[in-house]
Amino acid sequence: MPTVVYHHRTQGVDAQGIHVTEMCRAFETLGYQVVKVSIHANERPGSVQRTGLLSRIIARMPRSVYELLEIGYNFWGCARLWRAVHRHRPAFIYERYALFNVCGVVVSFLTRTPLVLEINSPLALERREFGGLALRRLAQATETWITRQASRNITVTQVLKEMLVANGARPETITVMPNGVNADEYVSSGPVEQQRRPVTLGFVGWFRRWHGLAESIAALDDDGLFAAGVRLVLVGDGPARPALESLITSRRLGNAVSITGSMDRRSVFHLLAGLDIALQPAATAYACPMKLIEYLAAGKAVVAPDQANIRELVSDGENGLLFPPGDWASMAKRVRALVHDRALLGRLGQNARRTIVAKDLTWLGNARRVAMLVQETASCGLC
Repeated sequence: MPTVVYHHRTQGVDAQGIHVTEMCRAFETLGYQVVKVSIHANERPGSVQRTGLLSRIIARMPRSVYELLEIGYNFWGCARLWRAVHRHRPAFIYERYALFNVCGVVVSFLTRTPLVLEINSPLALERREFGGLALRRLAQATETWITRQASRNITVTQVLKEMLVANGARPETITVMPNGVNADEYVSSGPVEQQRRPVTLGFVGWFRRWHGLAESIAALDDDGLFAAGVRLVLVGDGPARPALESLITSRRLGNAVSITGSMDRRSVFHLLAGLDIALQPAATAYACPMKLIEYLAAGKAVVAPDQANIRELVSDGENGLLFPPGDWASMAKRVRALVHDRALLGRLGQNARRTIVAKDLTWLGNARRVAMLVQETASCGLC
């Protein structure tokens, strides 16, 4: 039985936890033994963060101190990863990219084992813009060096690939591979055009300020959609929840907008089936939002911002409707168009599900593509 050593330095929560868990399962389905090297033994996809004293201490650290700890992780991480590779002799190392993490590159070089690096975001840029970054030049230089040394790099969008190439990565080593789903876990609620119940909108995920949820609620209310009977369900939880609850109360939308709180995956699948329109109010320019693929798998008409990374999955008028990013009034108009055209709503939902099949947006499909990349790498001598 071939082996893959999966290395990651994440907390294993939120969408990260889903990604790690599902890719490991997919590799196992293909017949690989998966040996995981990580800080935490088990992922917690249903949590937004780890709790405990260590997490609280880290959250209060100065950025420079935290980044030095990230660099220091390499001494421990390289030793653990080297032991796993030396013991199991894997076909390849699969690593989820993390800032300052050179473990995969170092162990790949020492053991002559191919390294497949999964890159979900340009962390040097993302941390600088959203989380604060002290060692900016070192972060960018390390990120570029890591991507240039990996046998193969996987990015979740073409936009992200182009950003990495612009910073010095080798384009011939980068393959675009969007996030995936297990398609058989999702069910559709049936042809919406024949249903006369009020239309229900939904958002699934963790609530953060930059997700545009407050702006969406205000725009939908200003457009009169809630007064017309439309309902909005926010599935999840997160740091932006108190502000959202305050907005709902101030606008007297308690009967129109509901928040479920954290839910297990099975409950989320069941609730998704009852939605008519799925909202992706905002997204970073390079991301492949996991919720977007989940919406498509559930057969939901999607309303999302018209930007390059979103257009890699959603075509306006075919499997969703797009609006200018940040133009919340236009977003509300797109929702209104679907509310008043049940036939269009149903057609977009059917095409959304077909998108998953046509593009093979599944975890198992991704695992197969990774295995093929490793074979190609070995045959052409790039590793």
